[in-house]
Amino acid sequence: MLRAFLVALALSAALPAVAEDVNPVEGHYSGAGEGELTVDLTHIENDRYAISINTTTPMENDVPGCGGGIDGEVLLSEQGGNFFVENESYDPEGGPLAAERYCEIGLVFDGQGGLEIEERDGCLGYHGAACGFTGTLLHDAAGL
Repeated sequence: MLRAFLVALALSAALPAVAEDVNPVEGHYSGAGEGELTVDLTHIENDRYAISINTTTPMENDVPGCGGGIDGEVLLSEQGGNFFVENESYDPEGGPLAAERYCEIGLVFDGQGGLEIEERDGCLGYHGAACGFTGTLLHDAAGL
């Protein structure tokens, strides 16, 4: 009996460790759309993530480049979610330069490492006029 236990113990020590559950949403995504895009998602807890979205367009033929970014927290499922950030320049009284109350960006995961992001409203203050937060990205670990 002791011999069988020792053999079982030796065999279990020789087997590879079982990998922890991999979070399919968390990580770095890169791609293009209205500029070169990157998205970084860091799991905080449950369905809450820290998010950072950046866009850049290089200068070409004396046409100025563009860039910008936005950070915050977002609630996500494996299908996606909506990211909202309240604009600092929002004025409920309105006016000619009034910003939308929120910058809204939709995120949709394809389940195979792809991410579609769509800038919906109020985000111009976070990037220049020649780029935006809409495009198709791929998780850096996709295909591994």
